Formats: sequence, C-alpha cells, structure tokens
Amino acid sequence: MKLDDAVLRALVARIRSVIREEVAAAMPPREGSSPRGEPAGVVPVTRVTDDGVARTQSGASTSELDANAAVSEKGIGADGGASTGEAPMCKAYLCRDRGGSWRVRLVDTETKKKQSHLFATEAEARIAMPLLLRRYRRPVGVRVSKALEAYREHLATRGNRPGRPNRPRTIEVTLDRLTKLFEPAGDCLTGELTQKMVRECWDRCAAGKATDTCLNTLGQARTFVRWLLKQNWIKSSVLFDEIEVLGRRKKGKPQLTEDESRAFLGCAIERARRGDPGAVAAIVALLLGLRATEIAERVVRDLDAGGTKLLITRSKTAAGVRTMKVPAVLQPLLKQLATGKQSTDRLFGDDVDRFWVRRNVRRLCTSAGVPVVPPHGLRGTHGRLAVEAGISGDVVAASLGHESFEVTENHYAGKDAVASARADRVAAALD
Repeated sequence: MKLDDAVLRALVARIRSVIREEVAAAMPPREGSSPRGEPAGVVPVTRVTDDGVARTQSGASTSELDANAAVSEKGIGADGGASTGEAPMCKAYLCRDRGGSWRVRLVDTETKKKQSHLFATEAEARIAMPLLLRRYRRPVGVRVSKALEAYREHLATRGNRPGRPNRPRTIEVTLDRLTKLFEPAGDCLTGELTQKMVRECWDRCAAGKATDTCLNTLGQARTFVRWLLKQNWIKSSVLFDEIEVLGRRKKGKPQLTEDESRAFLGCAIERARRGDPGAVAAIVALLLGLRATEIAERVVRDLDAGGTKLLITRSKTAAGVRTMKVPAVLQPLLKQLATGKQSTDRLFGDDVDRFWVRRNVRRLCTSAGVPVVPPHGLRGTHGRLAVEAGISGDVVAASLGHESFEVTENHYAGKDAVASARADRVAAALD
C-alpha cells in the first residue's frame, strides 16, 4: 500500500514528537548560564541512555554511528567518560544555529581541535551526542612542542641506545637544532607533518649552514622521526627520506707545526707564570690533548698524587674517563691554580666553560704570532706530535680519550704522521 504525502508527513511528525518526549523524560534540558569559555546558548552534554534512531542531515543514522564506536588510546570505550578510569578524549557542546538547525561541537581535550555536526532538530542532536562521542577518534600525534619535550626526557633518561642516556650538553644541542628546524611549521600536530612541510622547514633551516652542521642536523631529525613513529605520533617515518646534503665532511681541525707549537708553548708558559689561568688552560690543551669541556669542568680534587696526575672523571665517551700524567712543566702551574680553593671548586673558576677555553686559546695564538687554531686544533697537534715521536697509536688514542686509534689517525694524528712513525721504528730495528 502506498501512502500519500500528507500521511507520510504526519507519520514523521509523530515519530519526532515521540523522540522529543523520550529525550525530555530521560534528560531535561539544563537552564542557566553556559559553561565558562563557550559561546552563549551552548549547553554541556551529559550522558544519555536513549536508544532511539535519529537521522542527521547527511543521512547517517545514530545506529550507524554506534556501529562505528571508537575505542580510546588506552583501549577503553571513548564515550566521553562513560568508561571507568578513562578520561574523555573530547567534550561535546550543543548550540542552535541561526538557520534553525542544531550544532554538536566536539572539542578534543588534548589538541583543542574542533569538529561540528549539524542536525535538523534538537532531539536528533541530543540522541546523537553520546554516539558521536563514542565514534570520535583523536587525530594522530601531539603538538610538536610537546613531542620535543618528551624527546628531551627520553634522551636524558634512556637515550637512543638503551641504557646510555645522552649528556646534558648533547641534549641541549640536539633539541636546539630540532626546535629551529620545526619552527616554520608552527606548533602543529606531529601527525599533520608532511614531506612538503618538512622540505620547507629544512630549506629555511639549512640555508648558509656548513656541510657538517647540515649532516648532523639531518641525522638527528631522522632519529627523532623514527622515535615519533615508535610513539605512534606519526603515520610513517619517510618525512626526511627525500632530503639530501651535498658535500663531504671535514676531517680534523687546523693544527700547529712543531716550530709553531714551541712558540705557542713558550708564550703560554710565560703568561701562566704571571698568573694567567687562560694561559694554563691553553697549555693543558696542547700538552695533555684534553677537550675544551674536559678542561673547563676540572675541579681541585681531580688534581691528584701531589699534582702529578689529572683525573678525567666524566667525558664525551666511556673511553674518555681516564687518568692523565701531568708533565713537570705544568705541575706548578696547576698547583698554583688550586691554592686556596675547596676540593669541589672548579680549578679554572666557576664561570668557565668551553667557550672560555676557546677564547683563551685564540688569544694566545695571536700573542705568540702563530696561526689561530681552536682548542681541538691543539688536541690534534698533541696527537700528531705524539705519534711522530714514536708513541704507540693505542697509547695516543687512550690519552686523547678515543675508543680506537682509527679515530685518532683519521681526525687528529694524520696518516702521514703514522707512516713516518712506522718508518722510524723500522729504521731503528734495522740499525
């Protein structure tokens, strides 16, 4: 039997009237002011238990919405707090549009992103609200700023190599580079990052940077992205796969020749005897081959055995923890610095850091009339001269805090020095 239009309209009106009555009985509309921070006319949603079927403007029924009910990040039904012990993933608010329709607005509790759903009547909207909450799925990822803070904690407590947390300075350098890299993208969700966005960020960050800096930053960014994937904060780890850095790494730093080293040492000793702590730091860099940070962080108690030994208790690598024999010419200078200080006081002063060491090395180079080299250049000079003097490569590597002589040979001593030392040993054996 075919119903005419009038009967059909009457039937639909009756169904809607029944739904309104059921909703009104189950959950009376709340009166009074709107919740703080929401526009006027918006009423916060409380959980309802109606099982009626309502149609949205798009044609989807509430029974269809319920069939797509979502689970939250912890595997519990994300129904706006209906599940015990689970915080709601989003909040829902109901308001009436100017056109007469009713809008259900979902606001993510974490990302604050909003979704809107329109319904023809208030009854349909109220019935659909708990089902929309159950269907809701949070966008992939978290804010970039939050991801970077979580990554900082990961590096400090666990590290990318299990059981080997990163040093504070390494963490600061890494986070500084990553923060500047992702700055053009704003504080978006990590799941919203695309290869195009990453390319734009990279082009802006890498402009004018040295090849080594770009290679290091790219490596750190790829490691960060792999970590994001493990946290399920991005969909894939291919964001940086199409980015390449042109050029080759530079090995080693500028070094002094043997004659230049003698001139530098003579000038530094003269100034150190007149009470210049920066000159003493420069002598330590040349004669002991310490890193700038290792020099700056030394405390009085590290000067051991009557000033004949210097303990390196913390370093860049595990091999860097070592005990150095202090040359006779350097012993009185270090003892002079330690006089009158407590055992835990910094040997060179509390306000000293690696940049202070660098400035003083450059100052002494200028005063001595030799090419200006960084502290790492003096460290390389130390390694090269030691190898040329016939000292075993393993011994030189150990004194520099390297895990293998290969690092010493490639970046400090140089292949020519190694070959010369070997030739001298062969000649001495045949003599």
